[in-house]
Amino acid sequence: MLRRIILVLLALAIVAFLSPANAWWVQWYAFVQSQLLNLLLDGGRIMGIALVLAGLLAPFEALGWWAGWYSSDRDITTLSFNRTEFTATQKIASTAPQYVVYLDGIGKSSFKYSFRVEKFLQRLEDSLMKKDYVLIQDIIPYSVFNLPLTINRPLASFWQWIERTTKLEVLILLRNMFQVAVSVDSRYGPIYNRGTAQVIIDRLLACGYQPGGGALITLVGYSGGGQISLGAVPYLKKVLAAPIEVISLAGVISGNTEVAQVEHLYHLVGEKDLVANLTPYLFPQRWSLISWSNWNLAKSRGEISFISLGKVGHDSANGPLDETAILADGCNHLEKTLGIVLRILTRADGKEPYPAAISDAQAITTKVVSNYANYVRANFNQPDYYPIEQSYSQDYLPVGKWLGRLILPDVSERSRVVGVYFEVHHAPPEQQDLIGKKVYLRWSDRPYLQAYVNQVKTRIDFSPQAYKSVANGIVHPTRLNHWRRVQALESLAGARPNDDVIVSLKGVEVVRESNISLYITREPIVITGKYYALITVVELLPNNCAIVRHYNPVSEQFDGREETVYFPQVVSDRNEVLPATINDITKSTLNKTGWYIYGAKNIEGIFTVRAIAPHALFKLEPAKVISGVRKTNNYIHNQYWQQVKQKKGQIDSILLNPRNLSETESIDSFAEGDRLLLLHTFGGIGGNKREFAPLGIFFGHFAFGLARVICEPLTQKLCFKIGYAQVYTQNTIGIIAGSLDWTNYTGDRQFGWLGTRPITDIIVKLDVFDEYNFGGLHRFPLNAIAYQLDRMMARYRTGDGTGATFVGPANSCVQDSCQALYQAINMTLTEINNNAQIKDWIATHPQHPQTQRLQRLVALNKDIEARLIPWQTRTDWVDPFQSLIGTRLADRPVTTIVNALTSWRSLLPRLANDVLAQIFLNHGASLWLLQTYQVGGWDEDIEPIAPTKLWI
Repeated sequence: MLRRIILVLLALAIVAFLSPANAWWVQWYAFVQSQLLNLLLDGGRIMGIALVLAGLLAPFEALGWWAGWYSSDRDITTLSFNRTEFTATQKIASTAPQYVVYLDGIGKSSFKYSFRVEKFLQRLEDSLMKKDYVLIQDIIPYSVFNLPLTINRPLASFWQWIERTTKLEVLILLRNMFQVAVSVDSRYGPIYNRGTAQVIIDRLLACGYQPGGGALITLVGYSGGGQISLGAVPYLKKVLAAPIEVISLAGVISGNTEVAQVEHLYHLVGEKDLVANLTPYLFPQRWSLISWSNWNLAKSRGEISFISLGKVGHDSANGPLDETAILADGCNHLEKTLGIVLRILTRADGKEPYPAAISDAQAITTKVVSNYANYVRANFNQPDYYPIEQSYSQDYLPVGKWLGRLILPDVSERSRVVGVYFEVHHAPPEQQDLIGKKVYLRWSDRPYLQAYVNQVKTRIDFSPQAYKSVANGIVHPTRLNHWRRVQALESLAGARPNDDVIVSLKGVEVVRESNISLYITREPIVITGKYYALITVVELLPNNCAIVRHYNPVSEQFDGREETVYFPQVVSDRNEVLPATINDITKSTLNKTGWYIYGAKNIEGIFTVRAIAPHALFKLEPAKVISGVRKTNNYIHNQYWQQVKQKKGQIDSILLNPRNLSETESIDSFAEGDRLLLLHTFGGIGGNKREFAPLGIFFGHFAFGLARVICEPLTQKLCFKIGYAQVYTQNTIGIIAGSLDWTNYTGDRQFGWLGTRPITDIIVKLDVFDEYNFGGLHRFPLNAIAYQLDRMMARYRTGDGTGATFVGPANSCVQDSCQALYQAINMTLTEINNNAQIKDWIATHPQHPQTQRLQRLVALNKDIEARLIPWQTRTDWVDPFQSLIGTRLADRPVTTIVNALTSWRSLLPRLANDVLAQIFLNHGASLWLLQTYQVGGWDEDIEPIAPTKLWI
């Protein structure tokens, strides 16, 4: 049989190569060699050209939308919501704590989802509805009009046919892939991403989202939807002032700048996902070699969590939404993916369920003990050392109406507390029953305040730099690590490892419900000492006690009651410098004019002095008045930091009067009730225990503050009351970025600088900062300054979510404080310019003093711009939502250097201080300089160093 088959085949072969079959074969072979091959090559060329044309035409829809080629009643150059598009009945009133927006993958051609995606969304919606979340679907991520391929398009019929012909779905994938490429493109991406952002904004607002309300928005992007989600983020943040996080399901992500602006990115990828795993090789910004790219910066800041889905592919069968494929643990792919997504979404008030991975070297370990840790070991630095229930003689007065201790709630209590706990230590007479109780401390629901609260709300995931800083003995908010949506009160209470932040409250509203709550309108002021007195030290006793004599308001002399108080021996810092001493304090010239002492009675009932302040420093009695623009400018430029070593232990009170008023007029211009801007600088510590200051150069520190002229209750005389707005990086002492009272920041004997550093506080009296009244419409620039500084201080406490801020050329205490001033003045002027009633009032009152004063505020603002940012190229000074990501030179070297050079006059603390002081002088301000030079007891081992200016 086999032989027969072979013979037959051989015969057929012979016939095939004999004429005429041979001719047929040769003709067919020639056809294959020429025409068929050419046909295939031509087909390939056509397909290649078609792909190139498709790529070139891909941006046209977005460009046409931007150019206004299509009918629209919206100004596309401005991101907004046209509220006339939705009637009141169409708007959904919602109090949902979180909004979830789903953006589908590149297979999307219509509003219809694939059966796998539909099942995923249905189960997700069922789970979220039980928790009062809002899930937003039906978004076409690959159209700036939210228009499907199959509706109202010239080729709609073609795409409908493609959708029915499943074998050609690759064309849909190619078309949408090009749209993803447009989103990535640096030329067309901003336009495309702006358009998709507007689509998302419209849907959010239609579903009841309240801009500025602080509700968390989670964008869930599948495949190409991951890139589209990130592209829309910066525009969503600008319009909605919202916290935004992104969940990337097998996302194709380029790693462009939008990554740095999300609260957190969860990148869910399967081990068999060739597409998502290949993507990092295609985009240089995701290469680890490009360490300064925004993707790698976000990774280093702990803002990206990489979550493995297991042995899962990219799409369809064996993809993350496949319900039939089973993992090794018995869970199908859909259940695995859905469980991870739900765990992320439903723990908004708790700890981070998937923190970014850290190495063992980055874990929170303490290698160097902080000064703070050493200080708090002393019993007098612990709150429990001072019983709350104590009685005080009339010589002592409370430092405020509401005093108490902030207590950070446990993570499981956050949703109930909605703020922090407040242990009441002192209260107004009508609320005395609250003393000793732990109540809720919350923000008022006033709209302007909620805008601030929501702007600074952030999640905290420590960056590698933060872990390293903790190991080096710097105090960071370790208790807040991996917390989500941390608000300003929590970041203040949790700034230290212990609940030892004592504060004073203002603007308190008491609500007595099932749980007593205190609602506030301003950040708590950190204080030292709950009661104060005015004394002179008569004699030093053993065991760190002293006999003091109280001030007598009748005789206005220090001939009042004598008592023994306790001046505890403070703990030295790591350089063995004592922050304060009472050595030879009775010999100090300031002892004759008296000291304010701040503290409380200890467990033995003895008043323990936690802070001191020289009485003469705050009196409205200058030692010298300097008049005239030229002389006052020269004093700021050349004289006020001279001979600091010779002035050790002394104070200066100098009034600069550029308007040549009489001495009496210049002093009397400071009236009770005045609220005034303050400029603060300090110098360094020299002597035998000098701090690091090569060649005697010490740049120091700069901050703003607010001063008030008050009638001091003990003396019944006018004096200055000073508070600081300290934009302060994390440090070894535990100084908190926040509103700090003079007693806490300067006068605290353990944590303050009065005894170790030379300090200058310049109080600025300039009428353009006073309140404006435009026919009943009030605007107060100092309130705007306080608002912007509060916002910046809250950001510094959290490090914009990284847990750490660092001093750098472009971001520092001085740079970011000046940014807050710049934004505050611009915010005030913008509010005035955008208010039609105010503009009408100004137009009808051109010669009114208010109008004239406003014009001088505009002139001052232009002068500040010209001096501080002469090239006006710092986008982070214009955009309040810009991240503090460039705090380290190594992070973004080019951008950091450019930003530093464009605002070089705010690079050094004293330089910025002097530039601002001279600007204010030239605009008619009176400046009152209050200077101290290592005041208190005498320490032979240290001497003051003036801060270095270098140039002006």
